[in-house]
Formats: sequence, C-alpha cells, structure tokens
Amino acid sequence: MNNQKPTTPPARSTALRIAAVAVLAAVTAVLTLIPKIQIPSAQGYIHLGDVAVVFAGLVFGPFTAMLAGGLGTAAADLLGGYAQWAPISFVVHGLQGLAIGLLARPRPGNVPLAIAAAVLGSVIMVAGYFLGGLVIEGFGATLRSVPLNLVQAAAGAVLGIPLSIAVRAAYPPVQDLSW
Repeated sequence: MNNQKPTTPPARSTALRIAAVAVLAAVTAVLTLIPKIQIPSAQGYIHLGDVAVVFAGLVFGPFTAMLAGGLGTAAADLLGGYAQWAPISFVVHGLQGLAIGLLARPRPGNVPLAIAAAVLGSVIMVAGYFLGGLVIEGFGATLRSVPLNLVQAAAGAVLGIPLSIAVRAAYPPVQDLSW
C-alpha cells in the first residue's frame, strides 16, 4: 500500500502556478477598479485590491503575491486612468505581497503571524505610496492620502485574513500552488 500523496508533474505544477498568478492578478485588478471610492482631496481613490494582495500572500506565497499584486494594481491604474501611478503600484503592491508571503510562509494559517504580515505589508504600502506621491503630487496631497491608505490597508487585512483562513481550510491542496 502506498501512503504517499500523489505528486503533480513539474510542468503541470508550473503551469498551474502561472495560471494562479494570472487569475489573482485579474482579481486584484477587478477589486482595485470596481468597488473604488473617489477621494478628490487626495487626487485618487481607495479600493479593495489590498484584500487580494493579502489573500495571495497568505495563501499562495511571496512570489505569487508579488506578481499578482504588482501586475493587478498596475493594470488597474492603466485601465482606470491613473497611468502615472502604474509603475509605483507595480513596485509597492508587489513588495507588499512579497513581504506578506515571506513573513507568513513559515507557519501558514497562524493568525497572529498573518496579522503581523498584513501590518508589515500595510507599512510597505503606505510608505511606498507616500514616497511615490511626493514625486507625482507633492507633499500636501500625499500627506492627505496617508489616512486613506491606512483605511485601505486595514480593509485588506480585515477581509483578506479571514478569507485566506477559510480558503485554506476548505481547500487544503491550494497550498501546493504556493510559489
């Protein structure tokens, strides 16, 4: 009797991981574009794209989250009329996903570690947009956007952490797609 778990051939595993990145990037773009709240005083908007970045980091790991977060938010900026922000979003949300995935990877499903990872990702996102905003908007508008970025980051954590726990519990093989 063979008690070993069946393994996925390497080529198929790579294809599934690439597909996961593509789907998560699309979900990130949709959550960034559709339920957005325009903030005229900050010359931008808040959105739920961070939910997807947190979820991807906690469920699929650092590299999937980096690619999905960076590509998805940059695509949303390009499609949504904020092309000047696309490179910044690519780097900032990519680093956010990478950090979340790296910190949470050693103990998947550990809630305190997931919270710490989301907080670290939030700090990276807020600081990254602050630095990028200084170049694009100047100090005043950038400073006004900090509280809004904090709200966006908190929503990402509050919704992304329970979602990741639920998906991991309902479908444990998803861990095999971690990259």
